[in-house]
Amino acid sequence: MFTLTVSFNSVAAYIVAADLVLLLSYLLFIMNKKKKLERTITRITDFVTEYFLNTGVEVLVTCFQLPNSANFNVQIESAPLKRFRFSNILESNLISHIFRITGSKVEKIYWRFPVTPQNEAMFTDENSKVENDDPYLTEMRAAAVEGYTVSEVSWEKD
Repeated sequence: MFTLTVSFNSVAAYIVAADLVLLLSYLLFIMNKKKKLERTITRITDFVTEYFLNTGVEVLVTCFQLPNSANFNVQIESAPLKRFRFSNILESNLISHIFRITGSKVEKIYWRFPVTPQNEAMFTDENSKVENDDPYLTEMRAAAVEGYTVSEVSWEKD
C-alpha cells in the first residue's frame, strides 16, 4: 500500500504570498508611472497648442520623452512664418512657461516647417495677387519675380 503525506509549511506559504504581493505592487507602480507620463505629455502638448492659439497661429505639437531621460522633447510643426524666424528666443520663453505651468522640464524644442513641393508657377504674377498677410512669403515672392543670381566669387581680394 502506498501513502502520501503532505505537510503544510507555513513559512513557505508566507514567502509565496510575499512574492505575489511584491509582484502586484511592482505592476501597479509601472502602470501608475505610465499613466503619469501620458498625463504629463498631454499637459505639455495642450499647453503649447494653447500658447500658440492665443497668438493666432495654429500648430501641430508632438511631445515625447527619450528612454533613460527625465526631460521631454517637443516638436512643433507650423507653416513657415516670419515671426518664427528667431525661434530660439521664443524657445527659451516657452521652456520657462512649460516648467512654471506643468512642472516638467523640456530639454529641446524642434521646429518643423513643412513646405509643399512647389513649381515656378506659384510665384508668377497671377498667383502673387493673392492676399497674404505674412511678410515672409511676400519677400519670397518678390525675390522669385525679380530674380536673383548666384555666382562664384574668388576668395582673393582684387
